[in-house]
This record gives sequence, C-alpha cells and structure tokens, in this order.
Amino acid sequence: MWAVFSRIFKDRRVLLLIYTLSALAVLVMYISLFPSFSKQSASLEQLLKSYPESFMKAFNFDIKSFTTVEGYLATEQFSFMWPLLVILMSVGFASTCFAAEIEKGTIEIILSQPISKMKIFISRYLAGLSNLIIFTFVSIYAVIPLSRLWNISYNGENIWRMILLAFLFAWAIYSIGILCSSIFSDRGKVYFVSATVLVVMYVLNILASIKDSISNVKYLSFFYYFNPQKALVYGQIDHWAYLVFAGVIFICTIFGMIYFIKRDITT
Repeated sequence: MWAVFSRIFKDRRVLLLIYTLSALAVLVMYISLFPSFSKQSASLEQLLKSYPESFMKAFNFDIKSFTTVEGYLATEQFSFMWPLLVILMSVGFASTCFAAEIEKGTIEIILSQPISKMKIFISRYLAGLSNLIIFTFVSIYAVIPLSRLWNISYNGENIWRMILLAFLFAWAIYSIGILCSSIFSDRGKVYFVSATVLVVMYVLNILASIKDSISNVKYLSFFYYFNPQKALVYGQIDHWAYLVFAGVIFICTIFGMIYFIKRDITT
C-alpha cells in the first residue's frame, strides 16, 4: 500500500511543483503591488461607493478589500486565481487516479498487484490528497513571509483560518473528481462532469447575490461557503461550510470507493 502511495506521489511531484510555483508567482506579484495600491485606497473607496450593492455582494467587495492586505488578497488572489488553480489540480489528480488508468489500459497491471482494491483506492486517493495539502499550505502560508519581506502588516490567525477553509474546499472538489473517476472510463468525462457541477454552483452563487427572489439557491454552491473575504478579513468561517464540505467529502469518497471496488473494470 505504501509502495503505491509513494509511486503515485512521486509521479505527480512535477505537476505539484508547477501548480505551487504558479500560485506563488501570482501571490508575489499581488503582494509586491499592495504598498503602492494601498496608497490609492481613499479614491478607491469613493469609487466603490458608486457601485451597486448587488455587484459588491456578487464578487465579495467591500472597503477593506483595498485597505488591508488580507482583503486585497481575498479579492485579487483567492476569489478567482487560487480557486481556478485548485480546481484544475484537484480534478486533474482525481482523473489520473482511476479513469486515466482505465483509458490507457494500464488498470489491469495495477489490479494485478497483491493488494486489495480497497487498499489500491485508499493509497491512490491519499496520494492525491497529500498533494492538495502541500499546495494549499504553501500557497497560502506564503502570505506571512512575503508580507514580512515587504513590511506589510497581516493577521496570522486569519491566514490559518483561510488555510483550513481552502483545504476543505479543495478536498470537497477532489472528492467529487474521485467519484467521477471511479465511475467513468476516460478523463474527458471526469473533467466534463466535475466542471459542469462547479460551473453550475458558481453561476447559482452569482445569481443568488443579484436576485433576491432566488437567494436561497446560494446554499447549493460551494462558492457561497468558500468566502475568502470573511475568513481573511474578519476571521469568520460559516459553520455550515464545515458540514457541507465534510458531507460532500464523506459521501463522494465512500460512494467512489464502493463503486470502484464493485466495478468490473476489466470488461
């Protein structure tokens, strides 16, 4: 089991490095720009007051988005670029666990190993999850040393809260990908189904912020519970976020494992 975990982890280390360095490069850019950006905060505050309230809610903008480094990064880094990277990484790693092996015709070699299908599932699952843990921690914790480098004040406790929220968000997406990878026999379907689910969630969250008549549909979206603004600026995580993300992780992982174990993959 450890041999399978180790091999999969090593096979993905280059991709992990690419994703992590990409996230760090963007983070360095934003933090280096923040000192000069914050000097214009007064004029930006006036500009924000002219925006419709629905627009501000839809994209998690408020005054603190431009007057603190936490708010600035929540808006610029963690509301779009970071989620995009973690979605691509999570679904990509999940698709290579099983669907890619079936697609390439190498799954029979994996199944011929002297370990049970459950152990194969768990070891490959944990290998991808370990990559997510490393990516999440490094790409967010780096805010602390980079802020110190540019002499920018920051709230360390809120950064740790952001790491927790971000990891739960990434894990939930990864679990959806794992379920799809256990069901489908090619990576294209894993990407398509996972992307469709996430795009629908994103659209529902935007529409719920704009139209009060359908505001309740926001509870169906991961992007409602993944709120970098609350976590980084105010140190708050919606209590329902823990339940929703944990529930999705548990259900998708268990069903994915059961389907993989019972599935006759070789036919």
